[in-house]
Amino acid sequence: MPFFSIIIPAYNRAHLINQPLESILKQDYDDFEIVIVDDGSTDHTRETIKAFQEKDARIKYLYQQNAERGAARNSGYKISAGKYVIFFDSDDIMCPNHLSAEDALDRREQR
Repeated sequence: MPFFSIIIPAYNRAHLINQPLESILKQDYDDFEIVIVDDGSTDHTRETIKAFQEKDARIKYLYQQNAERGAARNSGYKISAGKYVIFFDSDDIMCPNHLSAEDALDRREQR
């Protein structure tokens, strides 16, 4: 079970999704999965994500008919396996220590 599940709803984001995925994959803490919910895209979002999946098995992809971001987040949550969930947008960038800072905070809270 991964420590974090990063859930990303995406709709027609083939032109944007590379940067968020690259920033997440460069994290200095690697106990995570990425769950991308394609919310009915009509562009090449699926192919773009599949190329990332071939390089990294931590990426899950789910396609659904368009139901908007909230429904996509809920769908991603249902198939996520992480102890903690992070909802992330398909045009955001993560700093390289984002997850390690979250993990350090969590450890302090458990003491």
